[in-house]
Amino acid sequence: MARERTAGRGPGADHLDFRPGPLAGGLDGAIGTEIIEAGPQRVHLRLALGPEHLQPFGLVHGGVHTTLAETAASIAACLNAGRAAVGISNHTQFLRAVGDGVLDAIATPLHTGRSIQLWSVMIRRGADLVATATVHLYVRPPDPALEGVPPA
Repeated sequence: MARERTAGRGPGADHLDFRPGPLAGGLDGAIGTEIIEAGPQRVHLRLALGPEHLQPFGLVHGGVHTTLAETAASIAACLNAGRAAVGISNHTQFLRAVGDGVLDAIATPLHTGRSIQLWSVMIRRGADLVATATVHLYVRPPDPALEGVPPA
């Protein structure tokens, strides 16, 4: 399991596991997002498209692109800051319609402050750039309840 919450722990980065593999639970698990690489300066996610990702016209729903962007940027900011990070804006631009294949989303930093971070996300199907996103994130303050608690 690539992402697992430890019971009783707060929203810090120390209890989230971002090893390569499928994301478990939540929206990311439901749509089939997979971590290929995750580090404090770059996150690479992959999604094999299926009928469940399409809108009624047979094209990938825009929410799939925005979800990939938000997840990639959130994981990256969390790893960069060492604390939980949550999206406060997500501006996704759709460049090319796709209806099948595999999407790769790669997040790289534009600004990595202590409380605010800005990440660029490029979403490709093969060599084709299909969407870009800029995701603005708030880095949550440390949770005093977790100080001195070793990671699970």
